[in-house]
Formats: sequence, structure tokens, C-alpha cells
Amino acid sequence: MIIENIETLKQLIATVAGDNFDKYKPYLATAERFVKREITGTELFDLATPTEPDLLAMVQSVVAYKGYLEAIPFLDLLETDSGFAVVRNTNLAPASPQRVAELKAATAAKLDEAIEDLLEYLEAENGDIEAAWKGSTTYTLINDNYVSSIREFRKYGRFAGNRIDFIAFIPVLTSVRKLKIEPVISKELSEKIIEGLRDGDLSDDYKKLLSDLRFALAYFANGDEASGQSFVARVRSVLMADPDKYPEFKSSAIYAATQVAERDISEDPFIVFGA
Repeated sequence: MIIENIETLKQLIATVAGDNFDKYKPYLATAERFVKREITGTELFDLATPTEPDLLAMVQSVVAYKGYLEAIPFLDLLETDSGFAVVRNTNLAPASPQRVAELKAATAAKLDEAIEDLLEYLEAENGDIEAAWKGSTTYTLINDNYVSSIREFRKYGRFAGNRIDFIAFIPVLTSVRKLKIEPVISKELSEKIIEGLRDGDLSDDYKKLLSDLRFALAYFANGDEASGQSFVARVRSVLMADPDKYPEFKSSAIYAATQVAERDISEDPFIVFGA
């Protein structure tokens, strides 16, 4: 396990007490699987060793907060033959439900911060860490849109949840991109932009589209159709004004259809659309 003993866990979680590390192990193991599946991938996770102390510290922090958050509801419960009982220490007063709720909220906030810090660290890294990160399927999934983090999304739209909620929100963003944006700008152009963002080599012409695309994504995801359509229209205007700068769009079926429509109008100026 990436957290091997109670001392390391105590350094990361201030409210951990006692010497019984075994009660935390199942939750930490579940947290490790979550981190591998949703954030790092197995290869990068395995690089988090003392030879990479910064990566190790950040991954340990995510695992600790995720595991502890899952453990909190069960830490004072004990199963008996007649049902569950609450473990009491006569030297300590039991915490109120409100205090436990506050602890869970604070732990969730710390987890959210730890995940975002880890992602930002990975984005800035190179060498073996960069290769393991960008070669993982989790990297592809996280970076399969115009935004890749909750902090980035919040620059363009509202999101009240935490990072765990945002991971669950990713399919919504994917459907918005595929159903509301790509039918206007073309799948080919969209894929070019996402690939450029992943590789960090997006040209200035494509970067010029990003802000409006991100606003469109955020507004659509938040249910504001009118604003989303307005920002997609802004992108479309840029593309139509100079399609040669965007060959993926110019060679697409969407652009070809607009050329056919414009030709039909020029040949028959009395065509009235929507009639």
C-alpha cells in the first residue's frame, strides 16, 4: 500500500488517533483503486515512490483523504450478534452529528484540493512522470474535452460539486460536446483541438476558438441553451470568415453542406428557409 502505517496516515489526517492501522486499510485500499482508475492509471501510480517524493506526497494525500472520507461513517460502529453498536470511550464525549458532518465536509474539501493539486502537478511534469501520465487511459479520459479540471471549468460556468462529482459529470460534458457543439463546428475540428490540448501544441489560430468553446460547453452543461448557442455561433463565425485556417473544418461534411446551401441561395434568391 502507498500508505504503509498509522504514522504516515496521522501526518496526513490530523484527526486520526490510536495505533490501529488495520481499521483504515480497507478504505485506503479502495481509495488506491479509485486513484488508479480515475486519475493516475497504474503505471504512474507505481512511480509514486521515495525516488519521486513530490509525486509520492501528492498521491498519498489523495489516497488518505479519499480513504478517510469513506471511513468516517464506520469508525465508531461495531457489528454485534444483535446488530450494530456504537463504540464508546468513557474518557471522551461522543461527537455530535453536526460535528461529524462538518468533518466529512472538511475532508471532502481537502480531497478536492488534493486531487486538483495532483492534476496541476502532473500537467507541469516531464520525463518519466509525463510519459506515464500521458500514456495512460485515464489521462485520455480526463482530457477528452475543452476543459480538464474543475478549476478550469469554473472559469467559464457554475459547478457546485467537488472533484468526485466532477468525475461523474464528465459524461455530461462529453454528450454536450458531441450533440451540441460538434454538429456545428465538425467532429474533425473538435478532435484536432482536444488533441492539441493534450499534446500542448495547439496553434494560436485554434487557441482563438477555445474561450468561446469553453463558455459554450459550460452554458450547455448548465442548461442555458441560448447562451450556449450564442457562443457556438461566435466560433462558427470565425470558422466561416477564414476556413483555410481550419482545414479540419473546411474538409468536413458540415462545411460542404454550408457551401451547397449558399450555392442554392445564389442560384435561387427566392428560397425562403423555414417556410
